[in-house]
Amino acid sequence: MEPVMSKAITRRTFMNGAATAAAAAALAPQLGCARFLRSKPAAAVETREVATACEVCPNKCAVMAVVEGGRIRKLNPNPASPKSRGMLCARGNAAVKAVYDPDRVKQPLIRAGARGEGKWRTATWDEAWDFAAKHLTEIKEKHGPEAVIWSSTEGFQEEFFKNLGLAYGSPNILRHPTLCLASVNLAYSMTFGTVPSFDLLNADYVIMSGANRFESIITPDTMDLIDSTMNRKARLVYLDPRFTVTASKADEWYPIRPGTDMAFILAMLNVIIGEERYDKEFVASACHGFEELRAHVQRFTPEWAAGETEIPAANIRRIAHEFADAAPRALYYAGRRSSWYSNDFQMRRAQAILNAIVGNWDREGGVVPNSKIALGEYLYLPWDEPTAARIDEMEERFPLAAKGDGVFLQARENVLAGKPYPVKGWMVYKQDPMSALPDRGRTQKMLEQMDFVAVIDTQMSDTAWFADVVFPESTYLERTDPLHMLPGIWPVVAIRQQVVPPIHDTKPNLEIVQGLAKRLELSDYFDYTIEQWLEEQAKELPIPNALEHLKRTGVYTAPGAPFYGSTRKPDHRFLTRSGKIELFSERLAEAGHDPLPAYTPPVQPPPGAFRLILGRKATHTHANSTNNVWLAEFAPSNDLWLNPLAADRLGVASGDLVEVRSDVGVVRLKARVTEEIRPDCVFMLHGFGKKSRTMRLAYDNGACDADVLVTAMDAVSGNAAFHETFVRVAKVGEAAGA
Repeated sequence: MEPVMSKAITRRTFMNGAATAAAAAALAPQLGCARFLRSKPAAAVETREVATACEVCPNKCAVMAVVEGGRIRKLNPNPASPKSRGMLCARGNAAVKAVYDPDRVKQPLIRAGARGEGKWRTATWDEAWDFAAKHLTEIKEKHGPEAVIWSSTEGFQEEFFKNLGLAYGSPNILRHPTLCLASVNLAYSMTFGTVPSFDLLNADYVIMSGANRFESIITPDTMDLIDSTMNRKARLVYLDPRFTVTASKADEWYPIRPGTDMAFILAMLNVIIGEERYDKEFVASACHGFEELRAHVQRFTPEWAAGETEIPAANIRRIAHEFADAAPRALYYAGRRSSWYSNDFQMRRAQAILNAIVGNWDREGGVVPNSKIALGEYLYLPWDEPTAARIDEMEERFPLAAKGDGVFLQARENVLAGKPYPVKGWMVYKQDPMSALPDRGRTQKMLEQMDFVAVIDTQMSDTAWFADVVFPESTYLERTDPLHMLPGIWPVVAIRQQVVPPIHDTKPNLEIVQGLAKRLELSDYFDYTIEQWLEEQAKELPIPNALEHLKRTGVYTAPGAPFYGSTRKPDHRFLTRSGKIELFSERLAEAGHDPLPAYTPPVQPPPGAFRLILGRKATHTHANSTNNVWLAEFAPSNDLWLNPLAADRLGVASGDLVEVRSDVGVVRLKARVTEEIRPDCVFMLHGFGKKSRTMRLAYDNGACDADVLVTAMDAVSGNAAFHETFVRVAKVGEAAGA
């Protein structure tokens, strides 16, 4: 039975309702109705709090869920976690609506019409499992296990899904990093041997390239940056073609020419090295390849960079001086997003090298290696390793990229080309490739050429809309997940435990995987319960009754944290080939890439065209929250930011409907004419323009950037490059109501 849904409450209806109630209470005695205000005391309603961890975005903030009478009434921040610092953002609060969302997938569905037609029939779990297992078995027998791709995004239960794909025998496990952090992670790990954190809380000088941290919230970085810049008055220098919320809070904002951030960084290196403002002792003892770097940056003067970036040379030189003087409490922040351009890895390498030479490594207020907390492992039966080569050919094309993650766009292109072998099945968990990958038309072609597509999700995403079977996962508030260790300057172990039982016919991912494994004759590899898994994980924690402690408090934190300086000892060996921080990389040279950051001027838009840039909003997580009724009030749709100079030339005013056309597609949305963007760029928010009709708030609402983005990849990591698209804009008529 459907739960009783309360009417959506807005600020206006709340205030109106409050005023009406107050007036009624005041008038009641005068109207002789006072006796109606006397009523029997309401029966006591059981209220309890359950510690869990948010899943609305990758931050995994600690949460205390308030349950009254079996229904979730509120989600409160859990102050015990240093990761979320006692904060829960709008997205985290709105997770309540995900449980009680009338649009969520409530039972297994099997396609009953043409793919994408939207005709479905409900099914029992046994029917859905049998249906999927039959198709997976047929594909395996005809084409081999490598003919099925298993793609997922990060989550506490993702491991079970990946393991099913590996046990099935497929090498084609595709994860989210090449749509997210792959270039950043690879650049920093190639330099330092690990991916560090940034101690924004204690930094005195911060430079950011396009990391819109005040608006695209990441915990704890957003809170730490607010504390350091707003309260302690640390200096913030921000580079972005768009005037974002972060730009509005910065000490200096530069609307840099898109794609030239590396030129700015190379010029800073030129000044700091040429004037010997680097940390000589640290560079001599801990860095490899400094002399090669010195020779490399000699030609990248501030005057040269001014011509590339449109930032005055005097400002670049001054910023370099201030940055070096503030070190080691100075850092160039890497950000957390996908690549912008095809040389993104090299730009991130330049950032890492700049951080290294001023000696901010493993120092308070600098760039800090992540600490970790050991968890135990459940020892399940191992399977034979897949024998086929990967479909994305990453061993040949991207040999330095993370083998366990794959290269998503290369995989799609090879599937469409049918090489090096045919792929006929696609299993998808907690991911929406139709919204996440550039050139949605090609992703749809990939889906349509599959013999079988299955999706595990809580909502009918655009990818689920084109599936053959949809398995409804219970929301994170309706299930218990494995423990999760969050590395960082202050590491945390988080627990996500069930707050309320599932209100529909849904299951946790582990149970969905086990149902499929049974029918694929793989049950021996998944012979455990979630509670057994948790018990083994908790055994390594150095406190008595660790699992009970976690269930009660929600988190375990390492005593004595944060930690600084452990890798600055003379005998420390970095996890690089040289054992030092690698300013010059032989591994890059051997793989056919530049061993030092090599700058290539970005291609500029042709006459009359614009570079399309993308971004996020604090109230939305990628493309998975635009159907949330509470969050939709804050950002109901997206529009196209257009500079007044360009708008005047096109005859476009704010509110006009415009057509945005690229080499791969076209979208329509309303224009927003603003001076807060460069004249050579246009901007739109990600996550709108859904094709799935069951997502009633998001369906056909605004424009989907994936419809117009061209396919481009970072050359080293294979990361999707999202700012390589040029578009033309034309007015198509007055917007409704204008």
